[in-house]
Amino acid sequence: MVCSNPRKQDLLLVKEIGLSDSVSSLGDCSGMVFDITDFPGLNDAEIEALLVSLFSRMSESSLVFLRGSVDRIEHLFRLVVELKMDGAVVDCSSPNGSRLASTLPRIGLASKAMSLAEHGKFVMMEIDEAPSAKDLLIAVAAGCHAVVAPLRNDDVEGCLDEAGSKLRGWMRELGVDGIERVGRRNLRALDYDTAAVSGLRLIGYDRPLPMWLELR
Repeated sequence: MVCSNPRKQDLLLVKEIGLSDSVSSLGDCSGMVFDITDFPGLNDAEIEALLVSLFSRMSESSLVFLRGSVDRIEHLFRLVVELKMDGAVVDCSSPNGSRLASTLPRIGLASKAMSLAEHGKFVMMEIDEAPSAKDLLIAVAAGCHAVVAPLRNDDVEGCLDEAGSKLRGWMRELGVDGIERVGRRNLRALDYDTAAVSGLRLIGYDRPLPMWLELR
């Protein structure tokens, strides 16, 4: 995902600043990520009208995602379904300082409520730091198909090989033979606070805390 000068394999992030420049680049990439948080003054109809205008500059095979904050995830997912987008990019860097663990149930519950899987929509989680193999497994368990994050260094191949090796190790430990089989049931919270904000089973207790049982 890039902000300018996209290649054929890139997704172009479209924000209010640089919107006019983005229009001329939409035909040069594989799709766009439209940041709805950067257009707070637009209502749903105005967002749709702007998207239709941008669609006219793209090829029919291009992908279109909406990007929004985890704090307004229900609104983001509703727009994805109603406007027939390909998926959503959930920005997990919440301005109110909520913990990353708390995004796990919010993404999962909102995705289930909007039936995103049944509609064939993709969900990506955006975080501020390079993810570890454990972070990637947690993202999959939350119902995400990809993670958007910076790289640790310029060695892309090396980062991917290292992550792949550690992922295989974690999956062997969990007893699963494919990453698509990883779900919330495979995860445990190591302390009460994490269990409280995430809804995961507390290790040693082997069930969600009482306040989460009604959401199961």
